[in-house]
Parts: sequence; structure tokens; C-alpha cells
Amino acid sequence: MKCLYCDKPIIDSATEQEKTQCWHTKCVKKFFGTTKFPIIDISDENLIEIASESTNKGFTVPGVQKKLSLHFEDGTKPRLTLSNYPTGYILKPQTEDYEAMPEAEFLVMNMAKITGIRTVPFALVNLDSGYAYITKRIDRSDGKLLAMEDFCQLEERLTQDKYKGSYERCAKLIGRYSERRGFDLSEMFLRLVFSFVTGNSDMHLKNFSLIEDAAGSQRYVLSEAYDLLPVNAILPEDSEQVALTMNGKKRNIRRKDFFVFAENAGIPAVAAEKIISDVLLLEDTYISMCKDSYLPDKLKMTLIDLIIARTSVLRIN
Repeated sequence: MKCLYCDKPIIDSATEQEKTQCWHTKCVKKFFGTTKFPIIDISDENLIEIASESTNKGFTVPGVQKKLSLHFEDGTKPRLTLSNYPTGYILKPQTEDYEAMPEAEFLVMNMAKITGIRTVPFALVNLDSGYAYITKRIDRSDGKLLAMEDFCQLEERLTQDKYKGSYERCAKLIGRYSERRGFDLSEMFLRLVFSFVTGNSDMHLKNFSLIEDAAGSQRYVLSEAYDLLPVNAILPEDSEQVALTMNGKKRNIRRKDFFVFAENAGIPAVAAEKIISDVLLLEDTYISMCKDSYLPDKLKMTLIDLIIARTSVLRIN
């Protein structure tokens, strides 16, 4: 039995609540700010009904997955309830179209963390329908809103055009607006290498954002990573390896393409080499995490084979 937040074991001496919810009490406190695990006030029937509503009604967050906006209510019986406007948490339940997407996102986000990628707070929760992925919004700080704009907004593109553009242009946005240009460019490069290795072909313009470093500061930095999924493993028929072009390509990505991108983005070759090497050193760790994950066996093996193939590509000069 493992905690659905920190992914570490829940020992025999744990409390009954910890065993029932599969959450350490300290993890509940860290994620929700309370010692009691909140009641998730959503029935499966209500979940399906709300998730099928039009996105302009406010209950869902636009995107391929069903995403529900939740409001946290503290008290003697803390609870999470549906909200008709963006609030503290976002829940992604199981979908009929693709198997184990919450489990897959939880796995890849944990892989990102051990890679050194900064991530939004995330976890799994148990619903009657199975695991659901939950994430905490990061554009709120001590009750104040932080300005946050994704790269689609910064490029002044419509949401439907989020797959139009290049990672080179994303690097230019960081160069233009980020208060820590060098650090954020390296962070972006790391995310691209990691996403390639884990089969994430969905890192489009809306999956990168700049956020204020403090409310009202008007100083912007690259936000923590979110929406990391092994799309090429879940959708093997997807022939594209990246969402935006890199070195003019979306397919047949090779090691040299990352170095061409790094050069165009102003990232020193020695830094790019180290980032790639550090990711390659984690191959066995990634495979072990896949084997120990909540994914069904078939998807585990598909993702493991993909990781082995992608790391092999990055080792060829």
C-alpha cells in the first residue's frame, strides 16, 4: 500500500484513515491544508453529467480529458465540491475512451519530479469509478491571484491554434518575458528531452506558462510543469513525437535536433549535453517506476518499450 500523494509506503502502524484513504496524514495536510481527508462531494452519475456539459458553462476545464473545477471547504468535515468557476483544485476522472489516464499522468509527473523538473502539486484520489488525478492550482497565493498566461495567450493565438508554432518561438517568449531567462530556458530544454523520452507528444502552447513570482509583481517566470502524459504510449497510432515543431520537425526526432534547438535558443552545447546525459542516466529508474506503477500491465510494457527506444535514439550521435 502506497500513499497516493507522495507514492511512499503506508506502514502497518499507520492510522485507519491513512490505510482507508491511502494518504499519509502529513500528506493530506500538505496538499489540502487540513488533517482530515476531505469528502469528495461528487457522485459518479453527477460526475458524468457535469463532465459532459459545454465548457462555456464553467464546470469543465477545456482540454481532451474531462476536467472538473473543485472548491475546497474546510471545517469539521472538509469537502471538495464542484465549482462553476476556476478555483483551488482540478480533478481528472477516468475516461471511457482511454484506459488509466489518471494513473499514467500520476506516474509521469512523479518521473518528472525525480528528473528535477518543477511540477504543480498533484496526487491520486479514489472514487467509486476508480482512481482520479487531482492537481492544485498554482495561480493563487495567500488568497491573492497570480497573473499567469500560457504561451498560446502570449503568442496571441486562439486555443484551437495551440498546436501551431515551434519550440524555438517558445524559447523566444522565455527570452523576452522571463526574469530568469537562462534558468527557464534550461528548464524548458529539460522538459522537452524528458517529454520525448516518456512519449509526451502533447506539449503544445497551452502546456507552457509564465506566472508572476509574487502577486502584483509583474515579474514573470516559467511556471511549474503540468499536464504531463505518455501520449505516444496511450495512443500508439499518434505518429507525431512532439506537439510543436523542433528544428522544423514533429516526427523522426533525433539527438542532433535537440542540439540544433539548444543552439538556436542560446543554450550552451555543454549544458544541453549534461541535461540529456542526466535524463539518460535515469532510464533504469523510469523503467522501475513503470513496473511499480498503477498502470495495467499492457500499458506498463508499452511505455517501457517506448522509453527504451527513445533513450536509444538520444544515445546515437
